[in-house]
Amino acid sequence: MTNAGGGGGSNVVTSILMDYSQFISIDHSFEIAASILLCCVTLLVCWAYGGNSSGGNFADDERSVKDADIQSLQTEDPSDDSGSDDEYDDNKSQQSSSSAASSSTAAGCPNALHRPITKNCPTREKARAQGLVLYNKQWYNVSKFIAHHPGGSELLEQYLGTDITHAFHVMHRNPTQIMKYRKPVRGATEEEMEELFQRRMDVCQEMFDEYEEGVMTRSHAADFFKRKRFKLEAFEKDAADLREDFMKAGYTKPTLFWLVQKTALVLMFLFLSLLCMKLASSSDEQQSSSLSSIIATTPLSYILPGIFLGLFWHQSGFLMHDAEHHNLIGNELINDILGWLYGTVFLGVNGAWWREEHREHHAMLNAFDENGFKDPQMKEDIWVQNANLIPFYGQEMIHFLANFQHILFIPIIFFAGRIGIVVDSTLTERKFRPWTILGNVFHVLLHYAVLSQTNTPIRVYMAAACQFAVLSLQLLGNHHIKPWNNIHSASEGNFCVWQILCTQDFDTPVWFRWFYGGLNFHYSHHLFPTISREYFPITTPYIRRLCEKHGLPFIEVGFVECVTGMVTNMNEVKKEFAKHGAGTLSLVYG
Repeated sequence: MTNAGGGGGSNVVTSILMDYSQFISIDHSFEIAASILLCCVTLLVCWAYGGNSSGGNFADDERSVKDADIQSLQTEDPSDDSGSDDEYDDNKSQQSSSSAASSSTAAGCPNALHRPITKNCPTREKARAQGLVLYNKQWYNVSKFIAHHPGGSELLEQYLGTDITHAFHVMHRNPTQIMKYRKPVRGATEEEMEELFQRRMDVCQEMFDEYEEGVMTRSHAADFFKRKRFKLEAFEKDAADLREDFMKAGYTKPTLFWLVQKTALVLMFLFLSLLCMKLASSSDEQQSSSLSSIIATTPLSYILPGIFLGLFWHQSGFLMHDAEHHNLIGNELINDILGWLYGTVFLGVNGAWWREEHREHHAMLNAFDENGFKDPQMKEDIWVQNANLIPFYGQEMIHFLANFQHILFIPIIFFAGRIGIVVDSTLTERKFRPWTILGNVFHVLLHYAVLSQTNTPIRVYMAAACQFAVLSLQLLGNHHIKPWNNIHSASEGNFCVWQILCTQDFDTPVWFRWFYGGLNFHYSHHLFPTISREYFPITTPYIRRLCEKHGLPFIEVGFVECVTGMVTNMNEVKKEFAKHGAGTLSLVYG
C-alpha cells in the first residue's frame, strides 16, 4: 500500500485514491471495470430520466394534494354509524352457519382450516367459462390474451369473471391507453352488476370474519377495526376518487432530485464501506490517528465495513424495487436496465426474477388455492406462518423444523437469508436471460474489488449479510401475521379491502425513514403500486383517513414489536401444526 503519511481521515482518503492508480496492472483489471461501472451509475440515471419526455419534471403546483381536493374523505362524519348496523347484521346472520361449521371441523382435519367459499356466484362462473372480465361496466373477452399477459397468464386467470376496474387501474400506469383499442363484448346488465356487488360484499364479510378470528386475537387491531361502519359502495367510490386525485397530482413520477439523491445514498454507503476497510487494513505506521487505531484493532475492523456494505445492498434493493415497478422513469426498458443494475449487479438478486414474483405478490397477496401458495414472495419452504397453510407442508423435514420454528426463525433470517435469496433468484428464474448471467458476473467482480480491500473478507460479508437481514424482516413484517385467503374467493372481493386487511405499516421516526426506504408506508404501496415512494409520506395520511372513515384497520407497529409478533405467531402456528398430527410435539399439544 502507498503510505499516506501524516495520519488522519483526509490522508486515508488520499491513500485510497493513490492506491487506485496502481490498478493499471493485469492483476487489477477486474477492479478497474467495477470502479468505472460504479462511477457511471449516477450519469446513467440522469441521462435516462432527462432524455425521456414522459419522465420529465412536472409543475410544483401539481405535486401536492390539497385537503379541498379530497372531498370524498370529508363528506361524512367517521363517527356516524347510522344505517350500517342492519346491513352488517343481515350479512353476519347469513354467514353464521357456514362460519360455525368451519370452526367446528377445523380442529379435526387440517383441510378444514381452509375457510370455504360460502356460495358460488353464477355470473362470475359463467363469465369465467367464457374468458370475460368486467371493466367499467363492460365485459371484455381476454381468453386469447391470457397467454400473452405481461404479468403472467396465471394472474389474469384468477380474475376471470370478476370486476377488475379498480385493480386494473392501480396495477397499470396507463390503463386508459391500454384499453383504448380493445372492444367490449357487451355491457353488463343491472342484474349482473348487482350480483357481483353482493358477492364482493359477501367476500368482504368473510375476510372480516377471518381477520377478527386471527389477527385481532393477538394484536391491537381491535382498537381500529369497526366493521359495523363499513359500507362497500361508499368505500369503493372514495377509494376510486382518492386514486384519481393522486394520479392528477402527479404522484406516479419521482422528481429528478429525489432519484439522484437516492442513487448518491447507495454509492455513499459503498464508499464508506471501502473507507472503513482502508482504515482497518492500514499498517501500524499509518495508524497515527485514534480512529484508525480503534477500527484496526477491534471487531469494528469487519463490523463497520460490513454494516455499510449491508446498507449498500439494503438501499440498492429499494431502487431495484422502484425500477422493477417501472416507477423510476417513464421508459420501461430503461427501468428494466436500472432494475438489472441495482438488483442483479449491486444487490446480487435477479431483478427480472423479483419483478415476476412481485407482480403476483401484489395481485394475489397472502393467497392460496387447493393446490398451494399463490403469493410466491410470502411463501416459505422451511416454516409455516399461518394455520391455513398447514395442509401444504407434507415433508418430514418441515414437520421437524416446525417444532422449533419460533426459535430458528431469527437465526435463519440473519445467517442464511442473504445467501438463500441470492441462490433462489438465480436458480428459479422462469425464463433464461443472458443478461442475468452477465449481471451475476458483474456482481462477483464488483464484490471481489470491494472485499479485496480488507484482510477479513468473509467476516465483512457475514456482517453485511446480518445487516441485510433487517430488510428481510421488514418486508416479511408488513404481511407476516396477517390473514391468508383463498384466491378464488379473494379475487371476487374488493381489492382495496383485501390489501388493507393483509398489510400493516411501520411506525418510524421521521429522521429514520430513509432506512426503511419509504416502504414503512406499506398501505400506500399496496393500495397504489404505481405511486412513487417519494410521495408516501403525503399519501399515507389520506389513506389513514379513508380507513378511519369506513371502519377499516390502519395499523402502525414499531420494528421490535413487529418482530416479536412474528415470533409469537410462529409459536402459535407451531402448536396448531402439532395438533393436526404433524411434528414430534403432537403428543404435547394434540
